[in-house]
Amino acid sequence: KQWYQRRVREPDDDDPQYKEIGLDGVGAEVMEMTHVLRFLQLLCENHNLQLQNYLRKQDNKNSYNLINETLELIDALCGGTTGGLGLLGLYINEGNFELVDQCLCTLTEFCQGPCPENQTAIAYQESNGIDIIVAIVLNDINPLAKRRMSLVLQLKNDAAKLLLSIMESRQDSDMAERIMQNIQPSYLVNAIRQAYNTGDTVGEQEVIDTEEDMGDDEATPHEVGHNIYILAYQLSEYNKELAHLLCRGFANEASRLSDPALDYYSKRTAQIEVVRYDRSLERIVFQVPPICNYLTKTSKLKVLYTAERDEQGSKVTDFFSRTDDLFNEMIWQKKLRDNPLLYAISRNMPLWANIVFLLAVICNMLVGLFYPLPP
Repeated sequence: KQWYQRRVREPDDDDPQYKEIGLDGVGAEVMEMTHVLRFLQLLCENHNLQLQNYLRKQDNKNSYNLINETLELIDALCGGTTGGLGLLGLYINEGNFELVDQCLCTLTEFCQGPCPENQTAIAYQESNGIDIIVAIVLNDINPLAKRRMSLVLQLKNDAAKLLLSIMESRQDSDMAERIMQNIQPSYLVNAIRQAYNTGDTVGEQEVIDTEEDMGDDEATPHEVGHNIYILAYQLSEYNKELAHLLCRGFANEASRLSDPALDYYSKRTAQIEVVRYDRSLERIVFQVPPICNYLTKTSKLKVLYTAERDEQGSKVTDFFSRTDDLFNEMIWQKKLRDNPLLYAISRNMPLWANIVFLLAVICNMLVGLFYPLPP
């Protein structure tokens, strides 16, 4: 971090390695940090709480807080030390994009699970780390956005996921208040609208639509907007102004319907309530996958009415035993959309089943009435 700051602040340095930095990226030594950060991320995979805490504090003479060090690194990369949070485009470019994005991914893995101590460490660290993460979500990153919109979308998507992981499973308002400290609610809602509008104009040219290619890892504008919407939705629990701007509640339903972006994301967002091991109730807000739109109403009612309820926890086990069949049905229904006639027939299977049953009854009655019995 110190080497990087020294190179940026000394434009007249004759060191030949300085030429590798410029506006095109950072030096080779600094870029090696990408592999180190990726290694730290993998150490914490699968929500390894023991290693998450160890990376923050080691029980020896010299303890190194790698969470703070990572925050200070992204602070130096994005110009936080110069006070230019609104000028991210002057610092983030194609050359250092990979390193900045890896910082976001690593910080996300540090606190997912969740790890409450690491969440607090990220939110209340002395540098501008959390403010830079918020700035990445809200601000335009030009001129990079004009050249490589896909890179900007990836940064915004990962930054929104990091903010969501900081708030994960928090029953208090501390994290939400810290994130909202430097956010105007209207700016957050405008970021949602901007991502939605970008999806209509740029999506087909710059990125692959996830609804058509679900295996692609590249972030789409609508996916980015959805993550920002979920972030705003959770923050609105503690901010009345933001809740009003999101048009939450039946009283504001007409206003929401008049806003295409909010209406689009609202209809594709759902929530469930989970009882944690300490008997606390946690609300989880998530994006409804596009393929779920192909699930028939008959299948939904069948799961609802026939789910096993004999023992505590049996509903979850029974539901997951049906997921493969439900997923295969959704894939088949999606394929049927290419044939409108077959799709219309398949969507009305209960009706056809009743008609077949009625015809079978009529046939049996006719056989019974006109069967040539012996005199």
